[in-house]
Amino acid sequence: MTAIPKPEPRKRVKGRRRRAERKVIDRVRPAVVARDGYCRVANVRAMGACRGASEWAHLGEKRRFRTRGLPPDERHTTADSVMLCDGHHDAYDDHAFEIEKLTTGGADGRLRYVARDGTVLHEEP
Repeated sequence: MTAIPKPEPRKRVKGRRRRAERKVIDRVRPAVVARDGYCRVANVRAMGACRGASEWAHLGEKRRFRTRGLPPDERHTTADSVMLCDGHHDAYDDHAFEIEKLTTGGADGRLRYVARDGTVLHEEP
């Protein structure tokens, strides 16, 4: 009978995964903050006033619940994330509006905001 080796402790595996993800986050998030500032939607006057803390939001197919288990380089990119104030982030999560990418560069280019009622708003240049 051969002995089966013990698996690596979960705490060590999760720690390694968190450290790898932290390296990507520490590179990508500051670039998104430099690009968007406090809130990317602040450039669109009709979207209402900003409120609350600035938060990092992932767009469309890169929303957090859809990317669990993906490699950090795939999860966190400047093209698929923006900075939003707390109020606009909550509205985005509640699907009060959707954010559409207008260029192949994704959020690194221009965006369009489509409200639940069909109103379409564009970023001001």
